[in-house]
Amino acid sequence: MMIHSPYILFLMQWLMTTAMQLQLEDAPKKVGPLPKLTSDSKREEAIKLYGSGLLYEKENRLLDALRSFEKAMELDPAALSPRKSLIPIYMSLDRIEDALVQCRYVLDRDDSSLETFALYAKQLAALGKIEEVTEILEKLMKNPASKDKPELRLQVLRELSLRYEQASNWEKSEEKSKGVAEILEMPSAEEVLELTEDSYRKLKAENYEMLGRLALKRKDTKTAIEYYLKAQKLDIVRSGRLGLNLAQVYASEGKNEEALLRVDEFLQTQPLGTEAYELKISLQKKMGKDKDIVPEIELASSRDNHNNSLKLILARELRIKGQVPRAEAIYEEIATQAPSTEVYNALFDLYRENKESGASRALARLESSIQAVSRKGGIPPDPSQAMQVKAMLLALKKDPEMLRKILDQAYNQLVKGGKIGLETKVALGTLASRASELKAGEKLLLVSLTESTPNSATESEVYSGLLRIYRMAHKYQEIITICKDGLDKAKNTSRVLFHVEMAGAYTHLEKDVEALAAIDLAISESQDREKLFSKRYRASLLAQMGRLQEAEKEALTLLRDYDQPSEVRDIRYTLSSIYSGMKNHEKSEALLKQILEADPADATANNDLGYQWADRSHNLEEAEKLIRKALDLDQKLRDTSNRLTFEPENAAYIDSLGWVIFRRGKLKEARIELEKASNLPEGSDDPVVWDHLGDVYFSLKEKQKSLESYLKAINLYQVVRTRRDAERVKDIKQKIQLLELEPSKK
Repeated sequence: MMIHSPYILFLMQWLMTTAMQLQLEDAPKKVGPLPKLTSDSKREEAIKLYGSGLLYEKENRLLDALRSFEKAMELDPAALSPRKSLIPIYMSLDRIEDALVQCRYVLDRDDSSLETFALYAKQLAALGKIEEVTEILEKLMKNPASKDKPELRLQVLRELSLRYEQASNWEKSEEKSKGVAEILEMPSAEEVLELTEDSYRKLKAENYEMLGRLALKRKDTKTAIEYYLKAQKLDIVRSGRLGLNLAQVYASEGKNEEALLRVDEFLQTQPLGTEAYELKISLQKKMGKDKDIVPEIELASSRDNHNNSLKLILARELRIKGQVPRAEAIYEEIATQAPSTEVYNALFDLYRENKESGASRALARLESSIQAVSRKGGIPPDPSQAMQVKAMLLALKKDPEMLRKILDQAYNQLVKGGKIGLETKVALGTLASRASELKAGEKLLLVSLTESTPNSATESEVYSGLLRIYRMAHKYQEIITICKDGLDKAKNTSRVLFHVEMAGAYTHLEKDVEALAAIDLAISESQDREKLFSKRYRASLLAQMGRLQEAEKEALTLLRDYDQPSEVRDIRYTLSSIYSGMKNHEKSEALLKQILEADPADATANNDLGYQWADRSHNLEEAEKLIRKALDLDQKLRDTSNRLTFEPENAAYIDSLGWVIFRRGKLKEARIELEKASNLPEGSDDPVVWDHLGDVYFSLKEKQKSLESYLKAINLYQVVRTRRDAERVKDIKQKIQLLELEPSKK
């Protein structure tokens, strides 16, 4: 660990003094209050605390070390050593945001800290912030301190090459791979890089394969073959894989016979993946050998019986040939032995082909697995079915059409007096609430509520799902009724949830006294993060009530009272929204910029700053970049999410994109994005989306569509009922008057 020299000198002196003092046997004397520390004495005290922290860390007393380092940082904010020491401790305690804050602080002031660079990149990669990882690694390569560390440069260049390849930036990827080749070709590379001969050869072969793959991307098949053949000579084990690479090259040149020969050679190795099998099928179809596809895949599958991916290909080809029962039997076998999202996506797709019974079969399968997991009455549950349930729910998350069909089936079944297990109703009701299937979700969850016993495991899910549905349907009185019922009867659900939901509902109904009483109860009954959330929500409610100065005062108080990075971020966001309502754009945007300085990958802050700029026709090019970044971050988050519920695209972000494109005069592109937003669950009842869409239609001179959009926006504003909306409705009515003066587009 690198320690600054002033700290070393003082630490040595302090440790010697401490050791001498420990030898004294005089009884401690009573002393008065400690004098107020000067800046110099604060620094000296900080160094002592830092030294204590190092000792605690050596003894693996991480919490004591943490407290010492944090206190040292507080006393001497400019010192970097305590901050560097805090980073790995924060990481070990899963305080990732705090670790990232310290990494950024250190690197802004000491870009020679290679260890901090590496820790920062590692955490960003774990959070899926790929663009930032690439940026940090590029900075690391330009850092003068890295020039004398070829082993570090080798690792970073390999990582960058892979990341650029994943981002389809072939030119950059090839540039980095050639940098890898230069390091591997330097004199005495094996010795300098501390590699065995075998590791060295494999590394070179891997890099040649990468270069061959990249040459192929730029259609340079001759160079690709040269690189692949070099790799084959260096690594015999890799030669089979390289046979596939060569097959791909020949296929790209239309040399199908040679490609088929090479891919057959590769398939003799029984690869786990399906890429080679898919290539062979495509070659067979091009060569008119369709009749050979199923028999050859069946033969390959019989030889590699544990390759379920290959079995899925076989089932797909059987369906194409019209052999549906055989395909279904394969899906059933895989689902039983190794349930996965892929097999259930395929099975549900097969069910969909039967319009009469497909949804009922899917529901029955889901019901059977859920009830097997939660058996009662002395029958032991079957834990293996939990994997079945998870795989099915993840498949439905990717298949909203089948989810809707299952929900309709469940709803109709209940209406007709049919029975569905409680746990199944709760699971489906929760899915429905997330997918904006409000009618089915309400029915499923209301029935579940009557069947749930106090303190049951499903209670919290039922209440949360119902409240989400009523919130989306703008049924504020129903929210209040359910919350009162929960406060009276619920045993396994947070009371804070009910108070917060009631506060929001009362605010929409303009019952401010009741709203503030509810949120005050939430604050008094909450702890830690819940308490901060409740206090922030109180400030937001005051802003909605038009009491903006009070809202600002409360948010500023919170900013003084809380100091953890994640807490400060949330408070800044609340305050930014309040300033936006006050039309103090300078302060609102300054807070969003502070959030982005601490975390450039904050999707919400990227979107909101971009939207505010777009709304004022300010800095439009940069605004579009921010909004697109927010959309990319949101997409990556959904792609990597393990949540079992349906997660549609973010309608608000897409609306922002449409709006900034409109402001930049690109009407047709803006129309595409805003129509897309209006078709998403959260966008279909958002008056802002319809107001924006009306403006686009207006500019395109599509009078009728513009009028319909404006009228829908007015209707939704009246349903949503927030006090700021009166001004917006007035603006739309003025636009409608202007619209009546405009000629229709012919």
